[in-house]
Amino acid sequence: MGIKKRAFTLISIFLFFSTNFILCRSALRKSQEKKPRIEVSEIDKPKNIYYFINNNLEINPIFKTFDKQFFYQNMLPEKIVYRYDKTKYASKEELNEKLENLIKEIYKKKKLYTDFTILKQKDFNRGEKSGLLILKFKNYPFVVKMFMENPKSFVQPYSKGICPSFFFDMSGGIGRHLLGFTRIKNLHYIQEKISQESEWKDKITIPRKWYWLPKNPKNIKITGKNFLKNNNYIETIIPGTYCLIADEINLKDAKLSMSNRNSREKCMSLCNFLDVRIDPNMNNFLLEKNTDKIAIIDTEHYPTIVGLKEKQKFSGYLTWYYEMVARWLDTMYFKPKSIAK
Repeated sequence: MGIKKRAFTLISIFLFFSTNFILCRSALRKSQEKKPRIEVSEIDKPKNIYYFINNNLEINPIFKTFDKQFFYQNMLPEKIVYRYDKTKYASKEELNEKLENLIKEIYKKKKLYTDFTILKQKDFNRGEKSGLLILKFKNYPFVVKMFMENPKSFVQPYSKGICPSFFFDMSGGIGRHLLGFTRIKNLHYIQEKISQESEWKDKITIPRKWYWLPKNPKNIKITGKNFLKNNNYIETIIPGTYCLIADEINLKDAKLSMSNRNSREKCMSLCNFLDVRIDPNMNNFLLEKNTDKIAIIDTEHYPTIVGLKEKQKFSGYLTWYYEMVARWLDTMYFKPKSIAK
C-alpha cells in the first residue's frame, strides 16, 4: 500500500495547488452571484470583526454542527470512576483546577505543562493560541483534546495545512473546532448500533467522552450572509475554547496495519457496518490490551468531514482514496452555488 499512499499524496498536492491558485471558483458559478460570507467576532469584543468569503460555504456544517443543548447534557460529571480500576475516581473539581491552570499556561506560551504530557501538538499554533492540542493528565487516566479558536484564526481555513484545506472545501466549511462538536453525538450512535449487532458488540470498545468548558470560553459569534434566498442573516454562537475529556485506553504493542490484508478488510467492514460514520483511516483503530478489542478512538462524524449527503459504502481502501479525490474535484469544479447553499 506504500506506493498507493504516495501516489494519492502526490495527486492530492497537485490538485490542491492547481485549484486554489489557478482556478479559484467553479466554472458553473456566475461571477455576478453573491458569494456566501461569514463574519466572525468574539462576544466580548463585538467590534473586532473578521470575515471570510467562499463559494463552498454551507449552512449545516457552520451553523448547525454545534448543538448547545446536547453539549451541556454531556458535560464532565461531578465524579468519574476510572475505566480499569472501579475503586478509584476523579472529581470534577480537581480536574477543573488542572484544566484551568493548563489554559493559563497556554496563554503564557509555555512549551511544557505542569499537569499534562503532550501527545500531539502539530495542529496547534502556540503563538495564535488556536488549533487542536492533545494531552494526557499526568496523574489521572484521561486524555484531553483542547480546542481553541479565535475570530482571526477561524477565518483562515487554508492556513491549517493541505488536508484540513481539502476537508474544508469538501464539507462546506467544516474545521477541527466545529468537528469536535460531532464526536460525542456520533459516539452515542456508534455504541447503540454496535450493541445491537452480535458480530461486533464483543469486539469493539470506545472510550467514554465528556465536554468541558473553562470559566471564560471566549465565545465566538458567527454571522452568515448570502446563504438564504431571502437574504436574511443566519447566526450561531460557539465556545472559542473547550475540551473533550476521554478515557485513556491501555493499548497493545501490536497494531492493525495497512500492509495487512486482514486488518484492512476488518476495519473497512466495520466502517461500512457503521454507515461510514467514522473515518476509515487505520490510525483510528487500535487494539486494547488484555481484551484484543478494537478501540475506536476518533469518533468525528465522517460524513460531515467530507460532505457526504447520502449513505455510502466502500469495497476497500483504494476505492475510498479514489472516491475522496473524485468528491473533492466535484466540489471544486462542478457544484453549482444552489447546491452549495
